Amino acid sequence: MLRIRNPQDFMAGLFFVLLGAGALWGMSDLRMGTAVRMGPAYIPSLVAWALIVVGVSIGLKGLIIAGPSLERWAWIPLALICGAMAFFGLVIAQAGLVLASMGVVIIACAAAPGRNWLHVPVIAIVLAAGAALLFHGLLGLPMKLWPW
Repeated sequence: MLRIRNPQDFMAGLFFVLLGAGALWGMSDLRMGTAVRMGPAYIPSLVAWALIVVGVSIGLKGLIIAGPSLERWAWIPLALICGAMAFFGLVIAQAGLVLASMGVVIIACAAAPGRNWLHVPVIAIVLAAGAALLFHGLLGLPMKLWPW
């Protein structure tokens, strides 16, 4: 029977393998194409296979080299970070890029231990301004900046 000597590396490798396999399964209905005429699944499948290879190598390292055990998960910060991403996806169409970006920062900062709430508005404004400048100004993407 295999003994897992480094649970952190083994679980990280397993995560990468599952992520790559899930990506391959998710794009199974897309056309692959060839190297000359690439289809929509060509580059994403290369990235998915790279994730699988990296995951296998990290997982094997977890079986061979001793390392630290798994620590307890911080469920509340994890839920806040996932909630921040869900918030952005749900409100960007109605609230616009600036307010959605600011909301993400505020929700995500609640996940940080020892946060200083005086810095959060500054971070939110700078990040929202940078996102608006990059995506709307420089890249010219057709997205609403504000809800009005």
